[in-house]
Amino acid sequence: MVQAQNARTIAATALDRGGQRAALIAVAVALAESDLRVLGNPSVVDANLVPNQGLGSDHDSVGLFQQRASWGSAAARMDPVTSTNAFLDALFAVDGWSSLPPWVAAQQVQRSAFDGRPATANHGSTVYGGNYLAQLSLADQVLEAIEEPSSTDSCAGIDNVNNIVASGGPGHGLPADYELPLGVSPAARIAVSYALAQRGKPYLWGGTGPDRFDCSGLTMSAWGVASHRLGRTTWDQMRDGTPTTIARLRPGDLVLTPGSGGSLASPAHMGMYIGDGLVVQAPKTGDVVKVTPLSAFTSRGISALRHIA
Repeated sequence: MVQAQNARTIAATALDRGGQRAALIAVAVALAESDLRVLGNPSVVDANLVPNQGLGSDHDSVGLFQQRASWGSAAARMDPVTSTNAFLDALFAVDGWSSLPPWVAAQQVQRSAFDGRPATANHGSTVYGGNYLAQLSLADQVLEAIEEPSSTDSCAGIDNVNNIVASGGPGHGLPADYELPLGVSPAARIAVSYALAQRGKPYLWGGTGPDRFDCSGLTMSAWGVASHRLGRTTWDQMRDGTPTTIARLRPGDLVLTPGSGGSLASPAHMGMYIGDGLVVQAPKTGDVVKVTPLSAFTSRGISALRHIA
């Protein structure tokens, strides 16, 4: 997978110049901007002369970091090492970058639509750099896989990164070939990506992260990163958003069930639909955040289905 090699290139370049924090920020930005792919752009004539790993369409932006024409030639912006160094140059020019929250430092460089002011372009987000915040956990997992291969085989680290990038993180019920369906709203993409990045973290009743979650704490936190405030409890979230149906279920939608102690009228458990007939959930004490088939998750019935955005 090309993402794995790109991740290694970004990490090696950033670690050499700015250490772990610079690498984390750079990988998170590339995940958010291009899914770690060197993107071309049909509207950029020179970019058509350079091999690409997919196409973007944002103004004249190209490459891993979706850098615009002011950053350099199309060839330079589509070269992983050159574009990473250009990103790092801009990052290091941010006053106090290493002491800022990583997503804030990233936004200072990228100047994306996620500027903290709700607008159509950022889907009403109030989180400054929220698109980069949503990728931090996954970026951290990618860096761990790069730095600590699972065997003496030099390809092991590459394989680990491939699996993480493809699935949003290792294991816990998510198929290796999972991809978010086309047409998912940007806000839902952020919420689902955040929720999936929490897989493997332990359940704690009342937990809202960042290290432990209960069922409604996970969905509340995920949608919070996407700038949609949900109620704290399952009962509250049964009234958030708008009602939907199984036939119209979309990634990011909330699925509420009786669980082990509730009823159809009074749900005691919930999860987030992620597409492909799957739900991500924080199940119970002693368990961890994981992905479950929707059919199994709703085996006791469905109390409510809610669409947020």
